Amino acid sequence: MNRQEFLQGLEKSLSGNVNPRVVQDNLRYYDDYIRTEIQKGRTEQQVMEELGEPRLIAHTILDTTPGADEGAYEEYRSSGVYGSGDEGRSYQDGGRSQRHQDPRSFNKGYWKSVSMPVAIITVVCVIILVFTILAGLLSLIIPLLPAIGLIILIMWFVRGPRR
Repeated sequence: MNRQEFLQGLEKSLSGNVNPRVVQDNLRYYDDYIRTEIQKGRTEQQVMEELGEPRLIAHTILDTTPGADEGAYEEYRSSGVYGSGDEGRSYQDGGRSQRHQDPRSFNKGYWKSVSMPVAIITVVCVIILVFTILAGLLSLIIPLLPAIGLIILIMWFVRGPRR
C-alpha cells in the first residue's frame, strides 16, 4: 500500500461517519506524518507498515469522536488533493482541536480491548515458567541430597562440633 492508497482508504472509512472537518483534518495529519517520516529518511513502505490498515485507524477515530458513526454527516467530498500527488502542501493546525490518532499509539481503541487478556496470559505464562524452572532444579538436587548430607556429616566429624 502506498501513501495515496492509505489516505483514500482512510477517507473512505471516515466519510459519512464523522464531520467532514474531522475527515479533512485526519487526512492532512496523516499525509503530513507520512511526508515528515519520509523526509527523516524512512521509506514510504516502512511508514505504511507502521501505520497499518487505514480502516483500523478510522475505527479508532470513530471510537474517540463524539457523535461519530451515527450517519448524520454528509459525505466528505475530496477535491482530489490526497490522490493527486500535491507535494508542496503542509499541515497547519491553527489551534483547532484535532481528532487524529497518533500513529505511534498503535490503535489505542483496539489495544484497550486486547490488553487485559494479553496481560493475564502473560502473567500465567511467567508463573508456569518459574514453576517449571524450580521443578527442574529440584529434580536435579533431590537425587544428590544423600550425597550432600554424607559430605556435610563427614565434614562435621572432621572439624568437630562447634561450641
